[in-house]
Amino acid sequence: MSWLTELYQNLAQEGGNLSILEIIAVISSLIYVYLAAKTNRICFFFGGLSSAIYVYICFNYQLYFDTFLNVFYIITSFIGFLAWNKPKSDQAIQFLSPKSFLWISIVGLIVVLVSGYIVGSYSDASLPYIDSFTTIFALIGTVMVIKKYIENWIIWIIVDAISVGLYFFKELYFTSLLFLLFTIIAVKGYLEWKKQIN
Repeated sequence: MSWLTELYQNLAQEGGNLSILEIIAVISSLIYVYLAAKTNRICFFFGGLSSAIYVYICFNYQLYFDTFLNVFYIITSFIGFLAWNKPKSDQAIQFLSPKSFLWISIVGLIVVLVSGYIVGSYSDASLPYIDSFTTIFALIGTVMVIKKYIENWIIWIIVDAISVGLYFFKELYFTSLLFLLFTIIAVKGYLEWKKQIN
């Protein structure tokens, strides 16, 4: 049980060091995912705000893929906000064909292996392959959100679940908890979008 005591102490210490910026990022992220599940375009405002803060946090923790990813999120927040402003008939939730989903997954995994190797070999990146996986598939998931492919939630469930372990390992326990909540909301998002299709 000593590891539980140590975990509790680390959580208490991190909670004490939790900056106002990180609190804003966490709350904004939760609002983003919740509103995205409800297909409310205001979600992109909160997503952009959270991402701007996480650019700073991830860079300081040497998670360079995640730093780049959050810069990408800021850009796609503007794109998504504009894309979701189209007439209802042009923004219906849709399924991706199984063949397309398979090919996207295979190409994504190849990019993960190549980029993970390069960054792991030529930088001081922490956990390069895991960081690469969550980044590449988060990029894919983000594009799918904008296009309103329901499979985006499958991608997010996997990415968020892996991110729970990644941030826990980096001793960012509150961010790890945030991604656990993301995983749960992503499941809810999938069910919500499926209900809208039906």
